[in-house]
Amino acid sequence: MILEPAPAGDVQPVPPRADGTGVGSTRQDEVDEQQALLVDLLTLVSEPAEPAEVLQLAVQHLAPSGSLVGAVAHVPGERGPEVVAAGASAGTGELRVPLRLAGLDLGELVLITRAGPPPSHVVASLAHHVALTVRSAVLRRERAFDAAAAAAVRRLFEEGSHADGVGQAARLLARVTADVFGTERAAVHVTDAEGVIRTVYGVGVPQEVAAQLERCLVGRRAADSPVWCRAERDRAPVLSDDARELRRTGGFAEVMGLRSYAAMPLLSTDGPVGMAVCGDVTGPRRWTARERELARQLALEGALVVDSARLRRAERQRLAEVTELANSDALTGLANRRALLDALEGACAGTDPAALLLVDLDGFKGVNDTLGHHAGDVLLQQVATRLRSVVPEPGLVARLGGDEFAVLLRGGPDRPVGAAAALAAARRVERVVAEPVRVDGFDARVSASVGVAPVLPGAGPAAVLRAADEAMYRSKRTGAGPVVAQEPVPG
Repeated sequence: MILEPAPAGDVQPVPPRADGTGVGSTRQDEVDEQQALLVDLLTLVSEPAEPAEVLQLAVQHLAPSGSLVGAVAHVPGERGPEVVAAGASAGTGELRVPLRLAGLDLGELVLITRAGPPPSHVVASLAHHVALTVRSAVLRRERAFDAAAAAAVRRLFEEGSHADGVGQAARLLARVTADVFGTERAAVHVTDAEGVIRTVYGVGVPQEVAAQLERCLVGRRAADSPVWCRAERDRAPVLSDDARELRRTGGFAEVMGLRSYAAMPLLSTDGPVGMAVCGDVTGPRRWTARERELARQLALEGALVVDSARLRRAERQRLAEVTELANSDALTGLANRRALLDALEGACAGTDPAALLLVDLDGFKGVNDTLGHHAGDVLLQQVATRLRSVVPEPGLVARLGGDEFAVLLRGGPDRPVGAAAALAAARRVERVVAEPVRVDGFDARVSASVGVAPVLPGAGPAAVLRAADEAMYRSKRTGAGPVVAQEPVPG
């Protein structure tokens, strides 16, 4: 039966006990226990308490009289209805009391008795205190979830703003979704502009499952998935308590072995960029309204993070291309004068000896005059390739303009670049430049005048360039091969 609580103060006689005592009257010890219960209930709920504590306290006080030997509360839990019990599970009587607080239906309280129920005011007070603790527990769970959700979104933005590319952003999103929802597995796939899945990243999945995700998903259209189609149609996440309702062979849920899942489409202003999926493999799961709202928020924020990472990567690539163009020679692909000066400044500021070679092509004007400028361009390109082949890493080859090249020789503590090594490199340069270049059926020939200047720690870039230039002109005047600057290079 359903008992409506009586007004406080209405003490009803206790029905006869099994031993025949207490007929038509209330024994003083029972009244004392009831009053002690009410006092203890007030003390208990003044601190955060759980429904089980209230039920245990009630059974502890009322079990000796037989008016309450057990209690069961059917209350809302984190994943659905829960049962909280204390004391015996069977008796001679059962009283069902609705749990209501401030107009909210919070479940039902079942009181198990052996000698008739407690007085109405005791029942009413007990039901009220159980309802208070149920509502308090619900509010605590909601506050804890809201705090975890806020922390997850904050983490997604803070770490996502530093993500180096789409892959790192996608892995971060998978970890965040798995953590905040407390799921066993999570994965994110990223699509290209045509909606084709290009990459898949898993969290908490065995290696063989991760490999199967790659095989089954990469290269396929995201629109082949019924979950994707539903999410894109509704412009909202799809949360499934039972994964069997939307599951296809080779899809996320089937490959990851999910019994329940939350699928969050990543929709940017330019269109879909992918989907995040998290779920459990151990059994179905009832997704709460708060989790559904968080899934919607993570779908929006996750799309921003992944899309921003993609844009940052594209911007870095564009900047690298612009920088390369600004520091390279368009004809030969070598470093240009600006890049050489930057590298030379770094070498002068370092501690390891280096050397600078200036190379001027002798006879280049004759090639241009007799075979044309096209032949001259081909010859310059061939010379650039040959210079690269004889300059060891981390050396730099540059074209300064016209038919003038430069080589910066750099070594290290175990491979210093001394005068002898620099002179040997200059002779290799001289030798490869002198080899003929075949252009339109003709052999074009040039030679090289090479000037060498040491780059000692503390030297000045301008002084090194001047010394190498002077040495190169001495080489051109004498025609005796490479010339090493003899004068010390000032700082």
